[in-house]
Amino acid sequence: MTPANYHLGLPAWAFPGWTGRYFNSTPSTLASYASVFNTVEGNTTFYHIPDVATVDNWRQSVINEPFKFCFKLPRTVTHQATPNLHDLDLFLNRIEPLGKHLGPFLLQFPATVGPAQLPLLHSLIARLPQHYRYTLEVRHDDFFNQPQLLEPLIERYQLGRVIMDTRPVFRGNRHHPEVTAALHDKPDLPVLSQVYNGLVFVRLLLHPDLTSNNAYLDQWTGRIAQALNAGCECHMMIHCPNNQHCPALALDFHRRLQQRTLSEPLAPLPGWPVPQQHDLL
Repeated sequence: MTPANYHLGLPAWAFPGWTGRYFNSTPSTLASYASVFNTVEGNTTFYHIPDVATVDNWRQSVINEPFKFCFKLPRTVTHQATPNLHDLDLFLNRIEPLGKHLGPFLLQFPATVGPAQLPLLHSLIARLPQHYRYTLEVRHDDFFNQPQLLEPLIERYQLGRVIMDTRPVFRGNRHHPEVTAALHDKPDLPVLSQVYNGLVFVRLLLHPDLTSNNAYLDQWTGRIAQALNAGCECHMMIHCPNNQHCPALALDFHRRLQQRTLSEPLAPLPGWPVPQQHDLL
């Protein structure tokens, strides 16, 4: 996909409903996914630190692709009152062999982390290797009502700030059977307009009723086109309460973005490794 600063991906590279419909396991599920998408949210590292062999398998799966992993820091680092610094160091050591395939790390903090914890955030982020990029996701209301509270931290460490958009689910049909759990699990946060340090990282939660998404997809293709033309590094992660829909939704986003005026042409999304019998959208 072109331009080089455009990265489109999903919240995972494997989901049971995708196998045999979009992707296959030859030579690996990750390699199949990476033949279409050039980034992924690495949620797996939030729950456990991978072993050496697993990381090497990941590296081999994408070795010939311009692919970026956007790993979450372990929850023992970001979701405990006292961060587990041993886990942080072990995590960074384990994923280091991925080298050029490491995109921005996702520093996701819960709503319990507010302005009173800013000194903790400073000390934690100061430990991170500065040759990587990081994007910060916070959920405390004060950081949205008073964004200037975070700006010294963001500027000191040249961070991005995650833009999470859950409006399609919270403003759409809330009675849809696939949406109920998401209303409890996902935050309904303001959608940021500010871009920090040339890094755009969007987590877009779309509705399983595809007709509900049109206005939001149009808004986001416009914003991403503008950011790409300005030279920003853009990571667009397409979510849905039912992950089954994510690949087709990402294809829809990409096709809409192709219709925008871009300073560099945007090639079609590569075809699914599993042959399609009909157009999905």
